[in-house]
Amino acid sequence: MDVYKLRPAHQTAKLIERSRFERETQSKSPWYRERASGEKSQFAVCPACDSPIQLIGLYRLPPGVKHPFGKHTTHAVPGLANIDDEAREGCPYFKPRKHNKLDRKQRFEGVPRKVLELLVDQFDRVEYILRRQTGIKFSQRALRHMLRSYDGERGHLYMGATLRNVPWIFAYMSDSTGLYGQVIKNEAMRSAILAHVPNATFDDNHRLLARPDARKRRHFDIAVCFVGHDTVKSEEGQVYETMKMSVSVRWDREIDVESFYEEDIVFEYGFFERLLNLSPEHAKKNRDMRLVEIASEILGHWLA
Repeated sequence: MDVYKLRPAHQTAKLIERSRFERETQSKSPWYRERASGEKSQFAVCPACDSPIQLIGLYRLPPGVKHPFGKHTTHAVPGLANIDDEAREGCPYFKPRKHNKLDRKQRFEGVPRKVLELLVDQFDRVEYILRRQTGIKFSQRALRHMLRSYDGERGHLYMGATLRNVPWIFAYMSDSTGLYGQVIKNEAMRSAILAHVPNATFDDNHRLLARPDARKRRHFDIAVCFVGHDTVKSEEGQVYETMKMSVSVRWDREIDVESFYEEDIVFEYGFFERLLNLSPEHAKKNRDMRLVEIASEILGHWLA
């Protein structure tokens, strides 16, 4: 992996770089530990699963390696971090892969609890990120539906849920959400809807509605869901997570559903972490605490 954090309680991942690591740790324990040979090893914490990692090549690169990197340890590092076996098993830096959407962790304490706490406490920012990336401004009613779906799916226990992908896994675990009455700023999506659903229209605020003047009106349900969560790790240790946003229509309440629009969504870890670390003065002006209250109403029973 190419990133680290210093403590499990921290929320910002940083690129592995010697001068920064030395400055932040002052080359002290528990990040620097002496081996029996007298040499020192350097340790930190994985930003995704809170398990300890060892920094390799910070001072001497292995043959054929261009940059220092982090590697999950096989043991706890006293004073720094314990190993969370379930969280590490699902960590994209430890074992990048496609997860079965039905696979769940067994333990709530640890990373799943922290994921849920982040989702509830930062739900207005989760909504903002999804609005920014999808071009859909979900109403409070739609967001309640998504939260209830996430709750029913126990989304925080999904094997692929980490501390870095909270907003996107919320969407991934929210199942299908109706788009009628929602504000859609995504021009490509609006064009696809108008092309495939002639009875649909948009008002001046880009709210999806039915055309009142259609001669042959058919009932339609247009919905969005998020599918195909995938993880890839590059040779340099960078992790990329993606999913697809899929829009479909169902005609006259029939069983069959026709998918007609897809768009790739790339998980922007850094943007989420920058929002989490805004100064209190700046954050206070831009937060929507009503959304946080709604998330707490629906998911708070897990944290009681």
